[in-house]
Amino acid sequence: MDWTDLPPCLSLAFYALATVASLAGVLGRLSRIKRLACLLCAAGFAAHTLWLLASVASGAFSAVSRGFYLLPLSWLLALIGLVVARRQHMDIALHFVAPWAFFLGACALGFSSTPGNMTLAGPLFVLHLAAIFVGVGVMAVAAGAGALFLWQEKAIKGKTPLEGFRKDLPALGALDRVNAMATMVGFPCYSLGVLCGFLWARISWGSFVSGDVKEWISLLILAVYALLFHQRLALGWRGRKPAVLALVIFAASLFSMFVVNTVLPTQHGF
Repeated sequence: MDWTDLPPCLSLAFYALATVASLAGVLGRLSRIKRLACLLCAAGFAAHTLWLLASVASGAFSAVSRGFYLLPLSWLLALIGLVVARRQHMDIALHFVAPWAFFLGACALGFSSTPGNMTLAGPLFVLHLAAIFVGVGVMAVAAGAGALFLWQEKAIKGKTPLEGFRKDLPALGALDRVNAMATMVGFPCYSLGVLCGFLWARISWGSFVSGDVKEWISLLILAVYALLFHQRLALGWRGRKPAVLALVIFAASLFSMFVVNTVLPTQHGF
């Protein structure tokens, strides 16, 4: 067993333990268990960072596997969750991030020996991937906040008493601020990522658009992202509609990653 095998095992183990501890802490309203879940998630992120660095050091940039594309995405998702938890004082972000980081990390490890369809050819392509990952990562956290917002709002409108662990959930205003922050950061990043992707395609393939289904899905996500950004900035949208759009964007991103990349014919890879 090589030392490079240790970080992925530790990372996934910490994320899995954080997920279990998070569920137990939230359902049981146990503050110490919830704090433990946050610490385990942070430990998973530290091991995840070593995993990413080891992958780069081993030459992953010259021979990209499908799993490598999911590795930085899951790392960014964990990082964004940690930032939101610290800046917004919202530990619930880590409770949402831990299972997703585990799932994406496990997929990255599972696909680590499967050759991808593309290589990291040049800084423009690296910028394309990095910007796309940031755009998807922040919207993943916004989608979690959006799901909680819709659930809480339905209970309040239905005059359902907030009992048990639901009393500990963030206020609707705090959840909406997560959506606003994610939109302000995510839309410019995602737009930059799409632009760099089309420029890279023009340089490498001789055409901005190849008609690939992956490109059309990316443009669809960009259109919904643009709608959310415009409506929030220009019309002051708050509450339910932004929460729904965040879920739509994240669901479309997952469809692009796990259905388009594996089932439908595409020249793009993970």
